[in-house]
Parts: sequence; C-alpha cells; structure tokens
Amino acid sequence: MNPPEQRINGWAQRTGMLLRRSARPLAVIFTLTHALPAIGFGLLARSAGLRLGELDPGLLAEGGRNSIVGVLLAAGLAYVVVVLLPQLIGYAAATHHATRQAAGLTVSIGQSLRFGLRHLLGLAGYQVVTYVLVGVAVAGVAACCVGAADYLGLVPAALVYAYLAMATALVGPAYLLERGNAIATSFRLFHAALWPNCARLALVGLTLLASSFVEVMVTEIGDRTAAALGVTTGAPLIPLTGAALTAAVEVPLTMLLFSGVLITYAERLGAERGVDTAGLAGRLR
Repeated sequence: MNPPEQRINGWAQRTGMLLRRSARPLAVIFTLTHALPAIGFGLLARSAGLRLGELDPGLLAEGGRNSIVGVLLAAGLAYVVVVLLPQLIGYAAATHHATRQAAGLTVSIGQSLRFGLRHLLGLAGYQVVTYVLVGVAVAGVAACCVGAADYLGLVPAALVYAYLAMATALVGPAYLLERGNAIATSFRLFHAALWPNCARLALVGLTLLASSFVEVMVTEIGDRTAAALGVTTGAPLIPLTGAALTAAVEVPLTMLLFSGVLITYAERLGAERGVDTAGLAGRLR
C-alpha cells in the first residue's frame, strides 16, 4: 500500500515493482488472451473481406442495406467472441496471478486462467453495463452540445467521457476482489481521492492513446510497404507481420495499463479499509 506522503512517486514505484515481479507470467497471459486473439481476428477479417473500406458503395442502395447490416453484425459478434471475451479472461487471470505473487503465494498461469474463466460472465456483465453507461452519457451530451456549438460541442462530450472512463476504471478489480456492486465501488473509491486518482489514471490513459497510435501507425506502414512491394491485399505476409509488430508493442503497454489500475485500486482500498496484500489475495476465490 502507498503511504499518503509518497504520493504519485510511491504509486509509480509500486507499479514498477508489480511489473518487475510478474513481468514474465503477465506477458504470457496477455499474449495468449490479447495479442493472439487480436492477430487471429485481424487475419480473419482480411481474409473475409470485412474491412469497411472494401465494401462496395453500390451496396448502400436500398436492396443492399440488409446485406451490409448483416455483415457488420456478424463482424461485431465475431469480434466480441474472438477478441473481447478472451481479453476479459486475461484481465481476470492477470489480477489473480499478480495479486497472489505479491502476497508471496504460489500460483501457476493455468490456475490464473481457470480463475479468469470462472469469473468471465460476471466480469463481462459489469463491463457491458459500464460501456452502456458511458456510451449513453457521452452520446447524450454530444447530442445536446454539438448541434448548438458545432465541433466545439465535442469538448463537453470529451470531458464527460474522460471523467466516466476514470470513474469506472476500477470496476474490474472491484468485481474480482469484492463482488457486490462494482460500479458503485469504483465511483466511491475514485471520488475518495479525486485529484490523486485523476493524476494516476490520466497517466494510465496515456497508455491507451499510445496503444491506439501504435496500431494505426503499424497498419499504415504495413499497407504502404505492401503497396511499394506490389504485394496484393490478399497476401498474408504483410498483414501477419504488421499484426505481430503491433502485438509486440501492445502487450507491454497492456501490462503497464493493467498494473497502474490494479495498484490504484489497492492503494485506495488500503486507505479506506486498511486491507493489505495478503487480504487482497484472500479475496480471490
């Protein structure tokens, strides 16, 4: 737990300690549950021709709308099953593994993955509610402000999104370690130390921006390389290489994001209830 006098420096040190202690198992977990599913879905989407840029504009005629909607729904469902659900398993497994290791308990990657699988439905349910909450709030603010102030109206929507993203960032560990109403717990812990939590989670949020930037950059480099070499879009080498490079960068960023959020949660729970690392590990059932 981070003593108040250490402030964000103590938080950063403990985040680094978690990464050093659990780097290898976390890398394996996130490679299996984040990188490989993302690579598989990307190759599947390319082979099936599901990229939006490849859709024929002529299909937007009245007779083709149902076909496009069907394709997009199938792609969305495939993304949820192939990418998002494995990611939730990996997040829960990483929480289990890192917490038990920090408490000095023996744990295997297989045990942690089984823990993630057992809690998949509950965690997915909370994540769906969280996404809907954030989406409805942001859409409502955007609908009220964008029409009145054109693009400047996006500023309030962006601020609402940033606030809700930080306020709900602790839903995952709150559910896995406390059960109960994880969304209310996340809001309470976030507001208990508003500005310190904002500083910590803003730094963590930069990891998400970096991950998105890397993905776009690597995809663009891959497409330009393919065009320069005269490689057809159906050739698997360029997409596979780009996906592998993206994964090689995104896995460490995901580990950093995960560690920062977990340490923030543990820090606030320790300040609120005096729960130590052994107490956290005892909650993982």
